[in-house]
Formats: sequence, C-alpha cells, structure tokens
Amino acid sequence: MRQRSVRILGLVIGLLAVGCGSDPAPAETDTAVADTVPTDDVAEDTALTDAVDGDALADTSVAACPDPLAPALEAPDTSQTRFALALFHFNVQYVIGGLEYVDDDGQLQYLANQAEVAGWDNDRVEDWIITETFAPILDVYARHPSWRVDLELQAYMVEVMAARHPEVLAKLQALAWSGQAELVSFHHSDQLFLAFPAEDLERSVARTRAVFEAHCLPLSGVVFNQEGQAGEGRQRFLVDHGYEIGVFPKNLWRYVQGDDVRWPYYASEGGTLVVGPGGVDPASGVEVSWTFFDDGELRATANWVNPYLAPLAGADPDRVAEYEAALEAQEAAGWKLTSVTDFVRHLEALGVEKKPAPPLLDGTWQAPSTDSIHRWLGGRNEVFLGQDEDNPLRTANARVRALAAATQVMLDAATAADVATPADANAMAALWEDVWKAEVSDGSGVNPWTGERIYCARKNDAVTSASAALRGTLAAALDLDGAYVVDLAARTVRPGAAPAGPTWTATDLSGGWVSVDADTREVEVTAATAGPVTRVTVRFGAAAGCPDDDATCDAREVRVGFARADRNITYCPGLIEDEVRTYPEDAFRFLEGQAFLPLANGLIGLGEERWVVKHTRSCHIAARVAPDDPEVAFIDRTIAEEREATWVFDLVSGSAEDALRWANAVNITPTLAFDGAGGVTFVDPAP
Repeated sequence: MRQRSVRILGLVIGLLAVGCGSDPAPAETDTAVADTVPTDDVAEDTALTDAVDGDALADTSVAACPDPLAPALEAPDTSQTRFALALFHFNVQYVIGGLEYVDDDGQLQYLANQAEVAGWDNDRVEDWIITETFAPILDVYARHPSWRVDLELQAYMVEVMAARHPEVLAKLQALAWSGQAELVSFHHSDQLFLAFPAEDLERSVARTRAVFEAHCLPLSGVVFNQEGQAGEGRQRFLVDHGYEIGVFPKNLWRYVQGDDVRWPYYASEGGTLVVGPGGVDPASGVEVSWTFFDDGELRATANWVNPYLAPLAGADPDRVAEYEAALEAQEAAGWKLTSVTDFVRHLEALGVEKKPAPPLLDGTWQAPSTDSIHRWLGGRNEVFLGQDEDNPLRTANARVRALAAATQVMLDAATAADVATPADANAMAALWEDVWKAEVSDGSGVNPWTGERIYCARKNDAVTSASAALRGTLAAALDLDGAYVVDLAARTVRPGAAPAGPTWTATDLSGGWVSVDADTREVEVTAATAGPVTRVTVRFGAAAGCPDDDATCDAREVRVGFARADRNITYCPGLIEDEVRTYPEDAFRFLEGQAFLPLANGLIGLGEERWVVKHTRSCHIAARVAPDDPEVAFIDRTIAEEREATWVFDLVSGSAEDALRWANAVNITPTLAFDGAGGVTFVDPAP
C-alpha cells in the first residue's frame, strides 16, 4: 500500500496546486500569509415549498433556533486601522462522485487506475472533507472567541453534515450563533452558474436559504462562490437577491484590470465589492491582510493534500497549530481578526471613500493559469490528459436544464389548476437538484478525472428521464392528450403541434466573416438565412491523426472565428439577461492579452450591428476576445480525436435589442414542442 500510495501521489501531484478540483494554486493567492505574521427570490415556487417542507430538511435539523440567530456586531472601533481577514472556501463536491465509479459494464474504475483507492466513493470523500478539513478549522476558531472568520460552503454541505455529521454541524451552529463565523453561501450545489440561465441559480439560492433556515444557520450578506466565479452579473444578482457584499478574486481582477494596488472596497451594481486576497492602497488609511483565502480543505492537511489524495492523509495537528500560532501572533501585533462584513462596517465608519469599480468581465479566480472560464468551456485538462470533453457535457447541461424548466412550467400550470400533487412537487424539487449537480463545475475544468465527468453526464441522463416521466404525469393531469408546446418565455403550456418556424433559405457565406481551423478533420460549413438572421452550421469530422513529424498539429483542437468590425467588447454578462453591455477594449488592461467569456445566452457583438449567437445546446465553448485578434473565437481543445461534432451559430443583423431577444429565445427561454411520444423539438423563434 505504501509504494502504491507513492505512485498515486506521483501521478496526481499536479492536483496539489488545484482547489475545488479546479481552483487555485496556493502560490497564486496570498495563502502564504497563513504561515507567517503578515504585514427577488422564487419564494413561492413549488420546488422551494417542497424544499422547506420536505422530509430531507425536516428530519435533519439538529437544534432549536436561538433568537436572534447571531448577535449584532458591536459598534466599529474607529481607532482600528489594521484588519486581518480569512475566507475559507469549502466544497464538499471537491471530487464529485468520489475516487471510483462503476462503468457501463458494471466494473469499478479508479482514480489514476489505482485499485488502492477502492471504497473511496462519493460519501467517503465527502465525510473526509467534513471531518478532516472542515472540523479542525472550526475547532481553531472555537478556541479563540475574539476571532471572526468567513466560511463559504454550499447548502448541500449543510445537508450532508445534518445527515451524517451532526456533531460537526453543531460546532458550526455554535460559531455562527456566537457571531464568530460569518456564513457565506450562494448556491445549493457548486454549479458553474455563469454558464447557465439565471433561473437555475435563482432556484438554487432559494433552496440555499431554505436549508440554512431549516438548520438555524444565519446566512450572511457576503458572497464568494465556487471557482471564484465573478463579474458584473454576479454582483447585480447578489444585490437583487438580498446579499450585500461581493468578494471579487484578485487574480480575475488582475486578468482584466492589471496589477495596480487595489482600494479597500468599491461600489458596484448597487452593492459593495471587496477584492481579495492582498493588501490595499496605503492612501486609504487602512491596512489589510488575508490570513487565508483559498480552498479550506488545504489548510488542515499536511503538504496541502487535497481530497483527490484523501487516502494518503487526514488532518495534521502541526499544520493546524501552525496556522493558529500565526493568527495569535497577528492578533498580538494589533491586527483585528474579523469578518468581511465587519471590515466593511469599519471602512464606512472611518469615512473611507467607496470608489466606483472599473469595468469587470466574467471569469474565475485563477484567470491567468486557467484562461479564466475557458478551462471549463473548452480548455484542456492539465493532469488527466484526454479524459476531458467539455462541450458534450456542457451542451447536454444546456439541453436538460431546458427540459427541467419546461417541466416546471407544466407543474406551475397544474398547481394553478389544482391538479398537482405533493409527489409532483417532490419530483420537481429532485429534478432541480439533479440539474444543479449536473452543472457542478468539476465535470470540466482544470483536472476533472473520468469519474467526475461521468457523474455529471449521468445526472444529465437522470434529468432527461425523470423530467419525461414527470411531464407525462402532468400532461395527463392537464388533459394534454398528445402533442403540446411549452413556451418558457411566456411560461405557458398549450395543446397542439409545434408552431411553424421561420423559412430558412440556403445562402452563400461571403465577406470573410467566418473562419474555421481543425487539424486533420474534414470540415463542412453551411449557411441559411431567414430575415436578418443567418444560421451558420459547422460540421467537424473525426480527426485523421497528426503526422509524427508535425509538432504544430493538434487533432484535439478546433476553432471557429467571426470577424469583428470594431474594438469593443459587447456581451451579456452571466446572470444578466435583460441588457447588453458594451465596453471599449481600452477600458481593460489584459494581463494575458485576452479574455474568455462564458456567454450563457450565447450573445456577443461583432460591431456595426452584427452579432453572433452560439447555440449553447451545440456549442457551449467560451468566446475569446483579444486586442490583437480581429475575430471573436470559439476554441475547443478537448474534442476527442474520434468524435464528430456539429456547432450552430446565428449571425444576427440589427439592434442590440433585436439580438438580445433572439439570443434569449434560442438559449434562455426557448419554446419546446413535445410530440406526445417522448420526442422534443426546440422551436426556432420568429426573426
């Protein structure tokens, strides 16, 4: 076992530089300071109602709620100007599915083909995270009542603790009730939410609030989240949903706005934005130190062992003591060890100006090393080479979440007609939970292993089959005998066949607007026009294989580019579906000379009232923009050599409003026609 364990370590040592299965290397954040003394919700939704009343919550609450849940913060001490903050990001889905899985032939397969990880299934890895990495950090703060800390975790982790580790949940409750632990939670599952419609996160946030309420946990107004996903849309969303402070990751800030010293806090989208980790401009009159800003799973283990390597080690008392001693020394040196909320209150009491935030683009917290969000939407795995295929997974996510949304519309109609049952509501709540788990970030990203990708793919399959079954039940209740149509924008369901779509006329692509690169693959590009929309379909054949003597050939990379007519970045940030935002390129200072954008609704501007809309159900690859590139490019570096693929894009001519309406109708709120025999058609909108 010892020799084999060393082999496991050698095979996946690169994962030690990764968090959340796909998060930051310690060296890229300021976690080194931990080792030294540093200088509108959907509250009426039936799925939420079920989440509040359902057995899963009701049976696992472990204590009666105190009133209030946490004491009010004391008045700010305006003589205090040195603040030490810590934000621990915990992810119980760090290795989603665990270190083993059962393949389609019924055989167990193991991480890195190491049978010695047998038994480390999903639950065992989750248990290890809670007992070996989370509980020791809670104990540190329990021993020091004067210290405050921000703990970020998904609501699903609370449910796991309630079900299997009530003693750890009790520790968390005690710290929260005392006001020491500021609890940060923005989603039920650690979803790649910037890549999908806002409805998915709205329902996830509603479930999160229900879980925290059911377990007597005060939910703070602070937001940090999986992969450090951030942007103007996330900031607007958190403000609109009752949160107050967004924590924006330093490396994403650097990625789009350069490496200048940062201000203590900013005004953004009607709320407050704090950039972390790192120091702040001395002109502000305050000093800031982050004693920890990273995956919480790394702090209590030896040598930054993460959950991929859970069989090798558990909590290390020396590592825990090291961190505790560093904080003790820091407190003795006059630093206030406090929460993000208390820090902001002090800034306000001190009269520190809240400067307006500069333009910020969507991305993730290790933007340079991961090409921001591209690593999740077309960027290549670093360790498990060849085991990632981003586009099949993420396009399937886009499809099944639309099926779930259509099922929700039918449930709402059945509820309004008083023909829905509690079992229907329970089934719908389970559907949404599977959607969130299918969208979990670790199905793609930095280093997903095959088991994680398969876990998410099987969740997609589960949503497909379960939604079909529930729609059958609801169709019968609604007397929909045969075909019916669900309009996600109007939130209606009606009997009948699919409405007639636009008439597409084959057209010749000219003007050099589209380019395609695909080594050793046959490529076919066709186009058809309906009114102001030209549909471009790109078909890639299987790769023939690169010649041995051609070092530049890459059979796993394909690229489609669309010519830009201006030097603006015009798009809909993730979670913003009602407006298009435009910034000149010179509003940014790109650290890597480029940026990758998720485009949940597929829309990005080309200039001169021309737009491209990717169909996220066929091409959910991040869009690359770069000052020295005359094209917007969609680059997939994860396509298997043997895989064929078809990508669909719409070129739209018209105003921003026209393009936005089209993009949303294609990707956010499409119309779905069900034929009554299990078939579904996504209906093209009218041009």
